[in-house]
Amino acid sequence: MTDATLLPFDLSAVQRKKLTVDFGGGNQSSNGGLLLLRSAERKLGVCGRLAYAMPDRRDGSRIRHAMFEMVMARVCAIACGHEDAIDLDRLRHDPLMKVAVGRCPQSGAPLASQSTISRLENAPRKTEAARLTAALVDQFGTTIKPGAREILDIDDTFCAAHGAQQLAFWNAHHDERGFAPMHIYHAASGTPVVTILRPARTPKGTEVRTVVKHVTKRLRRHWPNTRIVWRGDSHYGRVEAMEWAEDNDTDYIFGLAGNAVLDTLVAEFADDLRFHHAISGKAKLRTFASFMYQATSWNRSRKVVARLECSLQPVAGETGMRQEVDIRYVVTSLAGSPQHLYENVYCARGQMENLIKIGARVIEHVARIRVQLPTSCPEGALFRAVALGLLLSGP
Repeated sequence: MTDATLLPFDLSAVQRKKLTVDFGGGNQSSNGGLLLLRSAERKLGVCGRLAYAMPDRRDGSRIRHAMFEMVMARVCAIACGHEDAIDLDRLRHDPLMKVAVGRCPQSGAPLASQSTISRLENAPRKTEAARLTAALVDQFGTTIKPGAREILDIDDTFCAAHGAQQLAFWNAHHDERGFAPMHIYHAASGTPVVTILRPARTPKGTEVRTVVKHVTKRLRRHWPNTRIVWRGDSHYGRVEAMEWAEDNDTDYIFGLAGNAVLDTLVAEFADDLRFHHAISGKAKLRTFASFMYQATSWNRSRKVVARLECSLQPVAGETGMRQEVDIRYVVTSLAGSPQHLYENVYCARGQMENLIKIGARVIEHVARIRVQLPTSCPEGALFRAVALGLLLSGP
């Protein structure tokens, strides 16, 4: 069977000039950002480390796709916005996807299909999944040069599930089933430490403690002289995690859900703030407080920081305004003034996301592969700088 060549055709003229369309544009890819991912992998070796951590139970005589090639292809597809494994049936022929995993864009054989990638994703057992998580932590620990104290941000995000995927859980807030993967980032550099797939529900204290414990211990293999500080919202301010941190030379600063007891402890601060706000004429006025507090479920008292903010808010169903005091609480093992701990330490939490996509024409010669990016590429200078910055010496 031979491939039929589609004939050129004409469209409506532009400024009295004929508009002709043909299919002779050559081998092209819409995923030019894969060039940067390839360079990043060659420099950092993330996919290589993951591939090494995964056991390969296949018959060696029948293997056509190396473990690294499959892991690299799957990671590249996700990074370019192709989240479903079925997308690999098309992407396995993409010239830059081939280049990213180390194959020639035209003469190289197609990459692994959806069925092969799906088998790969379902192959790891529970203990092997833990090895992959540890490999990511090791990658981070060997990449970042730490200081005397480093802050790790921990948070989760919702990801809807379309089907009957394992671990999917009903989330009432989002009104659908999905996942709430746990993300850990290095605060100073924004570098991801690890991501852990989990059901879309609020983490229990034992789960938070388990993550804090294992990530801390793994990082200490690389950072033996660094004090680690865990930072997160009230979902992670669990007594189990705080107790483990206190008993293992680790610090924390977590959000703390308010209650009637806490509000009573700061009542005088709130009254004083209302008075000064009323005479100041300012739209908003803040104050901070710090005190020791022991919840019923805690075995010891802990330092709590309160941020109080007074402002005028509209009254529902009325035309007037009234004073309201908004109070936020933080529990921490860190020393420092309440204002510094809240504004400069706790409120610096953040997350990072990334998506790479750009069109490219790929031409394979006998001794050279040429990739032509759009002349009008708005981020051309940035792309060039990043690519050259990731370049390793040698071929």
